[in-house]
Amino acid sequence: MKTHFLIQFCHAIFAEIFKMEQQKKYKGFYWLLFLASTAALVLAIYTHWEWLTLLLPFVTTSFVKAMDIM
Repeated sequence: MKTHFLIQFCHAIFAEIFKMEQQKKYKGFYWLLFLASTAALVLAIYTHWEWLTLLLPFVTTSFVKAMDIM
């Protein structure tokens, strides 16, 4: 009885994992956001903007999403 439940549980978990891997992911928006935020970061460095670190979450998060790491 316990073995049958364990097999069903594992099957359900693995089915969800493989279903998630097969989804089509649209990463173009994140690449565009990454390029725009990187350009803004370069401009902020060039102009010596004092709140330059506010752009870093946009650059890093959009890069990670575009590379499909997260």
